[in-house]
Amino acid sequence: MIEFLPVIDDDFDFSPLFQYFEEGNKDDEAFDVYPFSKFRYFFWNKESLRPKGLNIDETKIENFDMFKNIFIRGDYFYLIAYHYFINVKEYGFEYKVEGKMRIEGEDGELKMVSFFEPLYNALLKEKTKSQTLLRHEYILSKNKFNYINKLTKLLLSDYNNLDDAIRKEKNVFSKYGIAVKEIYLDIFRDFYSNFVDYLSKDNFNALKKLVYPSKKEVQSFQIENRPNFKKGLTDEARKIVINSIKNGLLENGFISNLTTYEQVDDLFNNRRRERDKIIWLKTPSLLKSLYKVLNDKNIITSTNNTHWKILSDFFIYQNNAEVNSDKLKDLKYSTNQSDVLNLENCFRILDEVVSIK
Repeated sequence: MIEFLPVIDDDFDFSPLFQYFEEGNKDDEAFDVYPFSKFRYFFWNKESLRPKGLNIDETKIENFDMFKNIFIRGDYFYLIAYHYFINVKEYGFEYKVEGKMRIEGEDGELKMVSFFEPLYNALLKEKTKSQTLLRHEYILSKNKFNYINKLTKLLLSDYNNLDDAIRKEKNVFSKYGIAVKEIYLDIFRDFYSNFVDYLSKDNFNALKKLVYPSKKEVQSFQIENRPNFKKGLTDEARKIVINSIKNGLLENGFISNLTTYEQVDDLFNNRRRERDKIIWLKTPSLLKSLYKVLNDKNIITSTNNTHWKILSDFFIYQNNAEVNSDKLKDLKYSTNQSDVLNLENCFRILDEVVSIK
């Protein structure tokens, strides 16, 4: 049996979130413990897990040298990686890829299982415990509106952090994070169905977007159709356009020389990012100006106000510094006219190319 979470006693107690509002408080406050908060353990990194009293000892892992790079890095989904290797017996390195593990059954015998099985069982067990806590707190709460909306905001924040962690990770364990994500979505479906009378407009809309996502949601930029595209932007013409944009951005020092055609193509394909983020070499203000050029020159279709999120999702600064969409939005556009003109020139090809038959 694999116990992912810290061992705690079974004595029932209300969460600090519930107690806070029951005492008549109305001010916003940060909370570490609330229904479903332990799901964070599954995608936190080592630094976040250590202070939580988790008994993590990598020296117990057989053939630790084979996997030490994962643990030295201390990345997201650390708890999942740790329990994966601490429970695998008589394994070869290929188990990391295949997602199989040997664990001791109730009879003490080793058996082969999918790693997904004990992980998912642990998630369901924690979900059941949290639902029981939520049920009691909800029934007894005298401030249901404040309680439910604060809890919803906390869980939405956790969900967004999980989504970011999945997108940032490149190892096999981030794929298991999808199982955690599905549990969150189940919780949100329940909230959307049962707490609708207490949800604020913002929380209602946020949950609706997750529970019933729009098929028309803009997820990256999309090149606007132009009069010179006689037959639309054909595949052959698109290759010319994307290569020209990539080369222009490279030659003017806007992006890393490691940038590939596929990364730039991904940026203008109106779909979720499927490649590594593009490394932006210039100032954040110039990255913001990139959108201004795209918009002012009618290079892209409407983003439905998701352009800052798109930029933060597809770009990263040097030294792996993340692009924060809120900070980007608050910046002023670049005043370096030479750089802005060079940015515009990177897209001149769109005025010249004609769709090729």
